Amino acid sequence: MDIKFFRLLVPLLIGVFSGCAHFRPPAPVKEARAVWITRFEYSNYSTTHDQDSIRAYIKNVIDQAAKANFNMVFFQVRGNGDAYYTPGIEPWGSLLTGNLGEDPGWDPLQYALDQAHARGLELHAWVNTFPAWRGAEPPPETVPRSPYLEHPEWIVCDSSGTPMPLSEYYVSFSPGIPEVHDYIISVVTDIVNRYDIDGIHFDYIRYPEIAPDKGYSHDSVSVARFNSPEGNPYDLGWEDWQREQLNQFVYKAYNAIHELKPWVKVSAAVIGSYREGGWTAYHSVYQDPRRWTELGKIDFITPMIYWPRRHPTQPFLKRSREWDRYYTVDRYVFPGIGSYRYNTNEKNYRWSEVGGEIDGLRKSRINGMAFFNAQSLEDHWEELAARRFKTPANIPPMTWKDSIPPPAPSDLRAEVVGNRVKLTWSIDTTDDDIRRYNIYLSKRLPVDPYSSRNLHAVTIDSVPEWTLKPAGKYRNMYIAVSALDAAWNESPLSTPIKLKLPR
Repeated sequence: MDIKFFRLLVPLLIGVFSGCAHFRPPAPVKEARAVWITRFEYSNYSTTHDQDSIRAYIKNVIDQAAKANFNMVFFQVRGNGDAYYTPGIEPWGSLLTGNLGEDPGWDPLQYALDQAHARGLELHAWVNTFPAWRGAEPPPETVPRSPYLEHPEWIVCDSSGTPMPLSEYYVSFSPGIPEVHDYIISVVTDIVNRYDIDGIHFDYIRYPEIAPDKGYSHDSVSVARFNSPEGNPYDLGWEDWQREQLNQFVYKAYNAIHELKPWVKVSAAVIGSYREGGWTAYHSVYQDPRRWTELGKIDFITPMIYWPRRHPTQPFLKRSREWDRYYTVDRYVFPGIGSYRYNTNEKNYRWSEVGGEIDGLRKSRINGMAFFNAQSLEDHWEELAARRFKTPANIPPMTWKDSIPPPAPSDLRAEVVGNRVKLTWSIDTTDDDIRRYNIYLSKRLPVDPYSSRNLHAVTIDSVPEWTLKPAGKYRNMYIAVSALDAAWNESPLSTPIKLKLPR
């Protein structure tokens, strides 16, 4: 089954009723629901750098996301040449303790990973790619040393060859230098090697925002490569050559990750508009994500479309549909919703806009979304759980990573124990790729696995059992189970059983 099949999973009733102004499309069974958790949120939660408070914040956010039926978190682990995990190559991030390189005494990535997996959520390690430092002063000496200090020759340079100065904004390494690619990939593969993460989520795969005006990056290596047959074999123009440098990074990074752990998903946050408007991925920062999908070197992209639906030049739904229909090739797009902007009373920026954007994506049969950021959802988790995300959902299957679904569970049994029903089943023990199961409940046969009303739960692991409570609530319901692998391929349903309870 290919990706186009799963874009048709939204019930056909959407087509019938989409003309109704107040029609709210049902939640699909296959839908990515992601949230970005920034290092600023969790590290700055305690102004005194109290580590227990930081841990409590991470735990609470992941707990709330799970209760609201999210299925994916992007947890930031690299900001600007620093580490929010036990360092291998770069120093501890300063936001944790106030000092770059100071050990906080625990591992935020491992802690977040444990919390997410205990609740059935995927955790994707979020990496700022090319930023090397941020601040008006250079980083202090640490062990390991900041890459900004170790490799000043890698910093992007303007049209006159002058390196990008220090400021409150990111100072970036040049994407036109092959050694930069190798270094960043070594950082990422170190994370993939040491942690049981579900994905790597790249941000800032781009040149600096002011690149066209400043001429970034005319560093000596980039200029020499651009002017050489070896460095520019297709005789590309300057802007196309810079786009190709980003393409090459994505290509090499994807291959390196895939070689280590083929099941790890690779994604990227990109500028919200591909080519239309003033600030675009293609022209402003030389990103060409369509090319990444065309090469098959990214699993999904999350364009940061942080504008409302009625924005005069960058309307949210129009841009989302463009990404989905024209700017991705056989890969998913999960548009980024700027939920941080919608806690005001300003017209078009009220919280109701978020609900409208969710509904619009579902009507457009787009397979998921991501929210920036977790902090903006603090007062809205329960509302999302009660309305738009009332039922759980699977991440859409990524069949290009693995096209073979698991075998169907068999021998489904229901045992009444007090006020609970313990479900158990069997599965082919030779299939070690099974990660979780779907539990379906239906009032009638056949059990429809495409109806979100029937998807009762997604288990948190591969243990073949589940408990329903209170038992009486499920009297005379038909129960079926399916298995899911790491790529979220779903098996056929088990043979349904009817839950008969004694009166």
